[in-house]
Amino acid sequence: MLDAFSVKKPIYPLVAFFSSLCMLVCGMLLSKSLWAFAFAGVLFVLCCCFGLFRGAWKMSAAMLAFGLVIGGLAFLTNRNFNAFWQTVVRALLLGICAVPMITLPPADLMRCMNQLHCPRIITLGMLVTLRFIPILVTEIKRIWEAMKVRGANVKWYRPDCLYRAFFIPLVMRIIGISDTLSLSLETRAFALDNSPATVYGKVELRARDIVFSVAAVISCAGLGVAVWMR
Repeated sequence: MLDAFSVKKPIYPLVAFFSSLCMLVCGMLLSKSLWAFAFAGVLFVLCCCFGLFRGAWKMSAAMLAFGLVIGGLAFLTNRNFNAFWQTVVRALLLGICAVPMITLPPADLMRCMNQLHCPRIITLGMLVTLRFIPILVTEIKRIWEAMKVRGANVKWYRPDCLYRAFFIPLVMRIIGISDTLSLSLETRAFALDNSPATVYGKVELRARDIVFSVAAVISCAGLGVAVWMR
């Protein structure tokens, strides 16, 4: 799943994290202003300028559709157009602000944390979590396709069939993946103590990362000034 958002030159992990956090906080705080749409557009252009176009348009399209659905329900419930567009812009900002982190390879994040001497229990937990989600999604798709091939009649009024044909195979696959993961860590001599380890592919801060962070801060400051002067 994360491979669909991969880019050739991702942003430095710490810069990606703090930039995403800064943009998200600023966008959410000022999302009641129509300037938030302009802010979302600026962030989209910023991501495209730094080679994150694929992740930017995918996240923007997905979260825009999500925001339109939720905002439409809010409008039908409250008959309040302000609630509609505020929901849309918040969903859009949430998707765009997540682009720097979504396009970041998990290996780069782990290498950066190892270089900063973070506890290995944290790096291991983050790595397993980031890699397990795409695997879980893939297994769900495979089981669902297998159900279609077998002709399983899964309806809302037949939960017993869904339980036998979907949930039991999924649980068994999760157990199998967990066993394989534990054996893989053991055979690779992964330890949680402070034993010395070598980082072969170091992640270094580059000039483009600094420019990206500065541009993100300027965008946030520009939104604040625009709302304040309104």
